Amino acid sequence: MSILINIPGRPLDKLITRLKQDIPENEIEVWPNVKHPDKVEFALVWKHQHGSLTAYKNLKAISSFGAGVDSIISDPDLPNVPIVRIVDPDLAINMAQYVLTMIQHHKLRLHQFNQQQQEQIWKPKSARKGNKVGILGLGQLGSKTAQVLLDFGFEVSGWSRSLKELDKVNCYAGDDGFNTVITEADYLVCLLPLTDKTENILNAAVFSKMKSTAVLINVARGEHVVDEDLIEALDNEQISFAYLDVFRQEPLPEQHLFWLSDKIQITPHISAVTNVETAVSQIVENYFLQKKGQELNNLIDRRSAY
Repeated sequence: MSILINIPGRPLDKLITRLKQDIPENEIEVWPNVKHPDKVEFALVWKHQHGSLTAYKNLKAISSFGAGVDSIISDPDLPNVPIVRIVDPDLAINMAQYVLTMIQHHKLRLHQFNQQQQEQIWKPKSARKGNKVGILGLGQLGSKTAQVLLDFGFEVSGWSRSLKELDKVNCYAGDDGFNTVITEADYLVCLLPLTDKTENILNAAVFSKMKSTAVLINVARGEHVVDEDLIEALDNEQISFAYLDVFRQEPLPEQHLFWLSDKIQITPHISAVTNVETAVSQIVENYFLQKKGQELNNLIDRRSAY
């Protein structure tokens, strides 16, 4: 049995060195230069080339290198084997801190004061009043973010595919619940998994229902937002501002309109980065569980894609 590393476009030396501490070197294969494809039973992937796993006839399990699995599930030629993901408690804390920081950045008008500094303008303004945060997606990341925001005195509502129960959070599900969250939020945070049902969910219809003073924060996937609709909504003052950490194409192309908007704050997908040591320990544990024929940790439901 061997583990396949299929993570194109990224330096892998440190990852391979760390894996070698627990997995024999002769059991580690790196795509596309695989010496013994018939021995591959476990694949570690991240944004792999679709169709590139079909060559491994004895593949028995796939592990994502991160918390997300959308790039795996979207492969039309994906082998029918169990899929696991990384669950990193630090990831949720980092995400919550990022969202809190962006909200405070807007509430305290720091973007505005930065512009005033460049123009040497002294013009005090009090903090913005909006205090209602709507979170789309109440999984591990969304639930932790809700908890942190509650601790800082925000009123938090959340929407998810199935109704959740979180202490002090107004939880909703269904179409009516979705409309309630998006219309009442001063800050709308997207933490949804990317599925067929959530792709393009943040579109012109949604922006038209939001408060004109509302702020969008997208830290999930770029495919959740219809880019052209967001630009139009900002230009037409249907919403006030957007903080974007994820994009349909990364790095964001030089000619993209997001770069030019003074109503968008861009960060380069840094809201929550998986801890390599945490990821490797979970990957190694699942590899040896697979070797023993035992049930893997952090299995995802392929039907719901998370």
